[in-house]
Amino acid sequence: MTQPTVSSRTTRDPRLDFFRGLAMFIILAAHTPGNVWTLWIPARFGFSDAADIFVFCSGLASAMAFGSIFLNKSWLLGTSRIGFRVWQVYWAHIGIFLVTAMLAFAIDHYDIGNSDRPYTHTPYVVPFFEQTGEAMLGLLTLTYVPGLFDILPMYLIILAMIPLLMLVYRSAGFPGVVLAVGALWLCANIAGYAHQMGAEDRIGLSAAHLALLQLGDALSFLNLPNNPFGEGRWFFNPFGWQIIFFTGFAFGMKWLPAPPINRTLIWVAALYVLAVIPFAWFKIHGGLYMPDSWALQDWIADTRAAFRFLWWKSDMGLARYVHFLAVAYLAFCAVGAGGRRLVTGFRAPRPLGPVGLTLAVIVLIATIPYTYVNEIMAYLPALNDLIVYYFATVGPQYFGTDLFAPAERIGLLQIAHLIAAVVLIWAAIGQSRREWLLRDGFLATVPVIRKVGTQSLAVFMTSIPLARFNGWILDLIGRDVWTFWVVNCWGFAVLIAVAYSVSWFKSQPWRNKPKAAAPPSAPQAVTPVAA
Repeated sequence: MTQPTVSSRTTRDPRLDFFRGLAMFIILAAHTPGNVWTLWIPARFGFSDAADIFVFCSGLASAMAFGSIFLNKSWLLGTSRIGFRVWQVYWAHIGIFLVTAMLAFAIDHYDIGNSDRPYTHTPYVVPFFEQTGEAMLGLLTLTYVPGLFDILPMYLIILAMIPLLMLVYRSAGFPGVVLAVGALWLCANIAGYAHQMGAEDRIGLSAAHLALLQLGDALSFLNLPNNPFGEGRWFFNPFGWQIIFFTGFAFGMKWLPAPPINRTLIWVAALYVLAVIPFAWFKIHGGLYMPDSWALQDWIADTRAAFRFLWWKSDMGLARYVHFLAVAYLAFCAVGAGGRRLVTGFRAPRPLGPVGLTLAVIVLIATIPYTYVNEIMAYLPALNDLIVYYFATVGPQYFGTDLFAPAERIGLLQIAHLIAAVVLIWAAIGQSRREWLLRDGFLATVPVIRKVGTQSLAVFMTSIPLARFNGWILDLIGRDVWTFWVVNCWGFAVLIAVAYSVSWFKSQPWRNKPKAAAPPSAPQAVTPVAA
């Protein structure tokens, strides 16, 4: 078939670097041990998370970086370029594991951590110190891929699929690509489903169901082993996750057009994202925000368990994939065509009216005792005694019961407090400051986030040991609202510094730039000589 040409000088899409940069910050927070900020990352409220953003954007970036080589040069050169990138990612994976393992060992060796819990006893590094030879062999052959170190191996396997995908495109076009990617994803999900179904789970199943499981058993080679010591498999199955990578790749290659910004599609995507929240947020499906005795709570928990294979992370289940597409579409619409709002900023919404603000004040004051429990006990004991008196003594006299909230429900009151505080602060700062926040303030952060996104591999390599380091710091200084702010902001600052440093080194400022050629001098007038 005729191959379209792709310009090798592709203008970098600001949305790519912006969202990939956001993913790097989220991944650092999520990997930091005992970090309460993890309770507020996107993964808590939906099936997809920052890993999906990273893989999708990596597919988009790979199309921009390597696609023109395949189409404008040759398949062999494109494959060679991919091989070089795989080589880089492979050694990046080996390096960050060794650095992180040695960090854990150093903390224990010099006795500068939590003496009650040796850091080398953390599950992901235990085999490395107890069965070092087998672990080293597994590390180098990618048969020892413990948790926390499973994204880069998945990424390099998917990168290695690109030359095969380009061969499919040559022979069968984009429909062939869709068929190949979809079939491999389906096989990976069937194999993963069979892996999760033990012998006892298969008792009493229908013949069709058993036949599906037998097919999954036959496809078990798609479940790559994650250690040489047991029956575990890669947490990120590259044969399932390739569907989200190649979705981004297809957009980058212009095989798929950008979706239209359509009001109906926005509503459909938003409703799906909202409908997923009860099945994804553990505080709802886990019975924390609704009593277990409620029929609705039981239905949510049972439905989530019954359709686990649809949202399971390892194989990129269908519900998870659709959730990412819905979130990505909403983000696509939010930043505008071509990411224009990353350049112009957003319009500031007006605050609520008097009734709404009055209600916010009431909610803010009423929820103070439930929001700052530890802080009031530690720093304002007199106020704490007063609250306890009114809640335990006065409350029953007027309401027939005390005013203490159950521990598992107190989070709802804290969320209400946060919403009320945001509403009131938004109204108090005035229209000019509101506009500044969503225009000038926002636009000041965009280049920084984009810079982190442009150096995503170096930043990601830094974030893995940095997350362990930050967890160690929290062990030393304690975990409260202020230490979480300090440690997380410190971590974000390190990522930003790494991104700018790597960018500076890549610019090679020590090289002499070629001097511009001097403009030709004007011809001098010739004085005639008398004969």
